[in-house]
Amino acid sequence: MKFTVGTSDLQRILGKLGGVIPSKSPMPILETFLFELVNNVLSITATDQIIASTITLEVRGDEDGKIAIPAKRLTDTIRSLPATDAVFVIDVVANKIKISTPTGEYSLSGEAAKEYPEVPEFVATATTTLDSSILRKIVHRTAFAVSTDELRPSMMGILLQANGTEIRAVATDGHRLSRFLYKPEQGAKLAKDVIVPAKALGILVKGLETGLCTVSTSTTHVKFAYDQTVLTSRLIEETYPNYEVVIPKENNRFLTIKREDLINAIRRVSLFANASNHQVRFDLAPNSLKLSAQDTDAGGEAHEALPCAYDAEPMEIGFNATYLVDILSHIDGEQVIMKFSAPTRAGIVSPADSPETEDTLMLIMPVRLTVPEH
Repeated sequence: MKFTVGTSDLQRILGKLGGVIPSKSPMPILETFLFELVNNVLSITATDQIIASTITLEVRGDEDGKIAIPAKRLTDTIRSLPATDAVFVIDVVANKIKISTPTGEYSLSGEAAKEYPEVPEFVATATTTLDSSILRKIVHRTAFAVSTDELRPSMMGILLQANGTEIRAVATDGHRLSRFLYKPEQGAKLAKDVIVPAKALGILVKGLETGLCTVSTSTTHVKFAYDQTVLTSRLIEETYPNYEVVIPKENNRFLTIKREDLINAIRRVSLFANASNHQVRFDLAPNSLKLSAQDTDAGGEAHEALPCAYDAEPMEIGFNATYLVDILSHIDGEQVIMKFSAPTRAGIVSPADSPETEDTLMLIMPVRLTVPEH
């Protein structure tokens, strides 16, 4: 097996695939890249047996072959090289790899390609095409709210629903929920609701550039095809919670405020919040918002007042500052609208202005107020 490739191109591709490689695995073969050369096309694959990604690139091929190469050693080596051409000469019987550049030569050992896990055959049951910018937006709006609780596997992914007229993406960890709706001009449909692991979508958006992405689903997997990349992931085969029932319909107290001003104020005030619950108090009155936090253990407290638009009855409500800043940081626009009903009921956060084809709704559960106002 022999081919010549530019180090810059190879480094870019290994960087995109590196997120798939598990940091520690009981199967050492999963810590390798599978290289396969056919004529002048090199295919590089990474898998953790849940997610698999293959990227192809044009090279100057001299002899076809297939081998598994240690991911970390190869990535570190290519990253350290200047922009130049590298010649790979590989003995696929002895599994020895030699990389030559104009100034150096590097040798390492690989694994037999036959030991590499086979990527499952994919039989699509539904296919749709989306612009890369929309997929990035879907992940940006939702992935931060995915649960990390392994006892609730259904919530460790993003729910995707497509009924022909709109696409819905939902994520929740029980403390907050994010729902993003998009209405594509051409429509979109999936054969069923699917739960995609958050890791797979994180890898997807890191590799996406511009252009279209074809999204296909089978009974057990989802596939994203874009540029010279094919990313396949096993679906989470669980039933997603009925998220609609937790979205309040009676929140009729509206607060409109500048998003960045609110984020920055919460960050400052929360420096004085209790370390266990990160509680920040909202004291709402007509056209007035006062933020406060107090840490009785450390003996510190903070207060800030912000201009806003609010014309409902006064109320006090508390939120976890970390969760709220996360929500506000994943909404676009200069202003946000926060909708409340009562201090013990979930609050809703949405952008004040959105394109007609989009709808973003974030939900956050309040925390019980434990610190009296001074």
